[in-house]
Amino acid sequence: MMRYFHLKSFLFILIFALLTACSSPATQMIPTEIPSQTPSPLPTVKPAKTVAPTATNIPGFEDWSAFNSHLVDITTENGSLILTLKYHALWFMEQRGVLVYKSVDGNFKITADVHTSKNSDPTQPPGGDGSVQLGGLMTRNGEDGRENYVFIVVGDDGDGLSIETKNTTDSFSKYHGPEWDSSDAELRLCRFGHTFNLYKRHVDSNEPWRLA
Repeated sequence: MMRYFHLKSFLFILIFALLTACSSPATQMIPTEIPSQTPSPLPTVKPAKTVAPTATNIPGFEDWSAFNSHLVDITTENGSLILTLKYHALWFMEQRGVLVYKSVDGNFKITADVHTSKNSDPTQPPGGDGSVQLGGLMTRNGEDGRENYVFIVVGDDGDGLSIETKNTTDSFSKYHGPEWDSSDAELRLCRFGHTFNLYKRHVDSNEPWRLA
């Protein structure tokens, strides 16, 4: 089945993120290169016009910037970042979606409780109509006009709820999206040297981190 990577306009994403320095991974987080996956099929959705990054000026995120901010409404509530998409947005191959970010150097770790839902009814999970509606964490180097990034996201991948990882090198994307039993997840993205590790667990749990 073809899987198109776009976020429908009624997707609602609530993120509480913590960015820290990354130390050597603990025993349960052995550095592992992101596995190679089957190349994603080319989507039929045309890429949106890219707009240069802009400062957010959002309380608590003043030193962050937004990429393609015209595609999304950005607000905060109780320290959490809320993204509500207004148009289709797509991170796939050379196409670019929405990203709220800050620049970092060296090793790092970012952890976030990510909640996804329908904007029309926040008590309901996103999707359910065969469309792909996901949100989460991403690290990206978009220099020289080529896309290089990894991300980990939660939501509906068109086949149901999942946690999906994507690895894009020189604008060529590969993905992996196993099932997940919730529209929410605590996600972690960690860089240690030349290795990027992606982890997942349920929100508000004491579960050990699992490689995604």
